[in-house]
Amino acid sequence: MQSLPSNQATRSPIPGTGAGLERRALHWRLWRNGFIVVGASIAASVMLTRLSLDSNAPPDPAVLMLFATLIPLVVASCAYLWIASLTVRLDRSRAELEELALTDPLTGLANRRAAMQTLQDWAEPPSSRPDALSVAIADIDWFKRINDQFGHDAGDAGIVHVATIMARLAPEDWLVARIGGEEFLIAACTADTEQFSELIDRVRATLEATPLITHGGQHTLTASFGVATMQGEEAVDRLMIRADRALYDAKEAGRNRSVVAA
Repeated sequence: MQSLPSNQATRSPIPGTGAGLERRALHWRLWRNGFIVVGASIAASVMLTRLSLDSNAPPDPAVLMLFATLIPLVVASCAYLWIASLTVRLDRSRAELEELALTDPLTGLANRRAAMQTLQDWAEPPSSRPDALSVAIADIDWFKRINDQFGHDAGDAGIVHVATIMARLAPEDWLVARIGGEEFLIAACTADTEQFSELIDRVRATLEATPLITHGGQHTLTASFGVATMQGEEAVDRLMIRADRALYDAKEAGRNRSVVAA
């Protein structure tokens, strides 16, 4: 099953206010604890040095130098390793949260938030985009019937079934996302818009020819597609509206077909 396209692997999600405050608080605690540990090591070194000087035996300069150098070095190094390990765990947790925020939990595809971020990135600035941005919005036909007749588990299986076919047929550098309940998005920056439309129709035909297997038997799923290509400096929202209207036309024309927006 396809996840986020490779060009999104290093994307920064839109930070949530609560998460940002928690990260700042944790960073402050890391700095505070680091200063406490390093300061304590220096204080311990000073105290040991004074104890050596206050003893009856004459102080050994070499021992004093050893205490003054090694104790802060060892303690500060341990503190650095501790802080570094916390930072690594923080970054790992943050990356996992970002991935969860951008991934549809049922299919493993990009979710609507990630899809819209990607489209905005691909569309701006228009002058630096050599290829046209094409999108296809897909909606599973008669999906409510599956839920009503066979239950929501079968409905979820149908969604995963469609997502798997789309992800398998789309090239790795294309975006495949689940943007609604039974609604999907396929998008690509490509100079060959005709090839894009042909692949969308191949996805549609493959879906029709590949039955969904559930406890209730085999079921043929179909989907309708609305395809649109960005025109000039057209906004992403406008592009999506045109694709959605083409999807509506496909539904009105009998479903199980793809319609290209004018």
